[in-house]
Amino acid sequence: MSELKSRLPSKSKTDLDAFLGGAEQRTTSKKPASTKQLAYPWEDDKVREDVIKPFNIRLSEPYLLKLKYIAEHTPDSMQKFCLAILHEAIDAKIEELTK
Repeated sequence: MSELKSRLPSKSKTDLDAFLGGAEQRTTSKKPASTKQLAYPWEDDKVREDVIKPFNIRLSEPYLLKLKYIAEHTPDSMQKFCLAILHEAIDAKIEELTK
């Protein structure tokens, strides 16, 4: 039976040097940071329109039932109805706050 060893097999020094050299190249070849000052977080270049993030909201039972009623009696789903109103309200508030 073979004996268990408490250390991992060692790599040769050349492998380690190559690995570290590659790490140095990656850190030194970074793109220069953007000098543009962002006024608002949603203006950041990393923010993407196609990324959808969940946001939960608690509604009282009567309001949830009202929302379901709206969805049953209109072509919009509950989510589509809420998003349309919420986007409009958010944009109006942002306009008010950023004047």
